[in-house]
Amino acid sequence: MKRAALLLVCVLFASLSRPVPAEKAKRSDVLELLEASLTAGEGVPAQVLLRQYLVDSPRTPRVIELEVLTEFYTGNYEAAAEGIAELRATPGYAANLGSLADVIVDTYETTKTFETFRLDNIEVRYAPGDDEILVPYAVDALKAVGEALEAELGVKMVSPIRLEIYPDADSLSRVSTLPVEAIRNTGTIALCKWGRLMIASPSALMHGYPWLDTISHEYVHLLLTKASLDQAPVWLQEGLAKFLETRWRRDAPSLRHDPASAQLLYDAMEADELLSFDQLHPSIALLPSQKAASLAFAQVSSFIETYYEDHGREGVQQALYLIGEGEDAKKALAHVAGVSWRSLEARWKKALARLPKPVPAKLLPRRLSGEATEQDELASVELDRARNYLRLGDLLWTRSRPAAASVEYAKAHTAAPADPVVASRYARSAIAGGRPKDALAPLMLTLGRYPTHAPALSSLATVTYRLSMRGRAEEAANAAIAQNPFDPQPHCILSKLGVPQADHEANLCSRLGGIRE
Repeated sequence: MKRAALLLVCVLFASLSRPVPAEKAKRSDVLELLEASLTAGEGVPAQVLLRQYLVDSPRTPRVIELEVLTEFYTGNYEAAAEGIAELRATPGYAANLGSLADVIVDTYETTKTFETFRLDNIEVRYAPGDDEILVPYAVDALKAVGEALEAELGVKMVSPIRLEIYPDADSLSRVSTLPVEAIRNTGTIALCKWGRLMIASPSALMHGYPWLDTISHEYVHLLLTKASLDQAPVWLQEGLAKFLETRWRRDAPSLRHDPASAQLLYDAMEADELLSFDQLHPSIALLPSQKAASLAFAQVSSFIETYYEDHGREGVQQALYLIGEGEDAKKALAHVAGVSWRSLEARWKKALARLPKPVPAKLLPRRLSGEATEQDELASVELDRARNYLRLGDLLWTRSRPAAASVEYAKAHTAAPADPVVASRYARSAIAGGRPKDALAPLMLTLGRYPTHAPALSSLATVTYRLSMRGRAEEAANAAIAQNPFDPQPHCILSKLGVPQADHEANLCSRLGGIRE
């Protein structure tokens, strides 16, 4: 019934140039259509339906609630907050919206000074200030993401794609149901809810995070909401989102190269400590630690990878259709595969057992800006001897003695060659000392194990530029920006490489503090 209602919504919206008589809309039970639209994450069709309904129908408290939700889903937060005030002033109002009413008001208060950029069906909202620099990168990514993911999942949004960038964990928490403690514990810095994508600015974390792929990840959730009519369980949503998050920059879906996650998955498999998929309800963000969250993502995404290899995008789309029709997700996946769920799960675990032992890599914690310093990174270096050399190197570095610091960093790197903090410090000092070639091997070793380590990516861009490896330098600089766009170095490198957007990158280089020599 819901899917039929949603189809009718889309037909109605497609014919907006011809007004639909209110009587006809009511005969189709417009409120049910409106609710189906919101369930699918579609605010604009709901807006049209509501307008038609109110032509000659009363604004009962229930209708005002739907008005509020429609305004909220379409990004009209001031109108939504005014609707909450009206409801609260209504005698005998039952407060059916519950805690969401507070979220709506908090969203308006948090975003009322935000800037908005619009292009075609894309809308980006952000706090005034440096987050402005994120907009062109985000828009380019969203264009590519939409094209790639709509093909993979077989659905397309009618409403504009709205991305909201929040400056810190506190503001993201205020506009969502995600406690700051959960953000800190699991490293969750984005979500998709109420028809929009929400991320924390990369500046909210000490060295940023894969923010462009995270936008893609949340876009998957948005499309899954529509494809499954919001019936897909958490484990399936997160598995698909993780598996497809890099699809926008690749020709086919594949899991990100992530040795640390592979190590977690391998160890859990060996110790028979895999999480059950049902343990992930209601959210991976509410698991007790970053390690648990990372293991959960590794599990569900590897399951989806196995399923996709066997049944392709068509199999995924068929399963999502069945889920939207009300079938249990496990039964739907098994139905499409033509086997039982037990067999599907066993097939996945056999595939895991065949994987080779991964390259050793540890999970690097995500640290909130303002709550961590380089000294906290120093404490994460596991080998005492390396940590002591590093501490002395840091002391010399802060006293503007890069050559002497480099000697100590080199000792630390010899003691702990696979540690990313050590390698990044050593590379930094080698670059400053005019020895970029000495930094190349340590950086490549580090990035082989920690491919999203922003300081190493930034240093690699500098090293390869100075070694006249221009293609590698451009690739590393773009990868660094995709992690931490507030580091001036990769922008400065791109400006020197003569890329098409060189003038823009030069402006950002200057705005963010200029190149480090």
